[in-house]
Amino acid sequence: MRFRSSIILTLLCASIIIWLGAAQGMVVINEVETNPSGDESAFKTAITAWFELYNNDDKDVDISGWSINNSQGRSMTLPQGAVIKGLDYYVMDVRPKWLAQSGEVLVLKNATGSEVDRTAVLSDGEDSEIAWTRDPDGRDTDSTDDWKFLACSRGF
Repeated sequence: MRFRSSIILTLLCASIIIWLGAAQGMVVINEVETNPSGDESAFKTAITAWFELYNNDDKDVDISGWSINNSQGRSMTLPQGAVIKGLDYYVMDVRPKWLAQSGEVLVLKNATGSEVDRTAVLSDGEDSEIAWTRDPDGRDTDSTDDWKFLACSRGF
């Protein structure tokens, strides 16, 4: 009887872990513009780098307290009340020069600090409206082939 209880408890724990992982795995870093058109070093508000998250599921996901971390050791916490509706996007502008134009890797972490997603190594020397994007949107096979350098489609 004790053995059977241990198996049931183990299966229950594994099911919860899989369910939680699936719930968080729905959100991916979908598009990143590290080098927008114009002189970002002039700190003009119209010129800003940004990243886009995408919710692969039809259910809303509360991303309050999640963070995006860059390869330079900087971190940005998503605000309270931040929600990505099902099959929708969430775009966040970043301060000038917050994203590296070469060798950038972004890591998305949930509110408990567990990694949810990460980008490939991204470099953008184009100074244009071309961004690194998952093609098609939301594709996540954990391969660099998921990423293409395409015309920006910020928020859609």
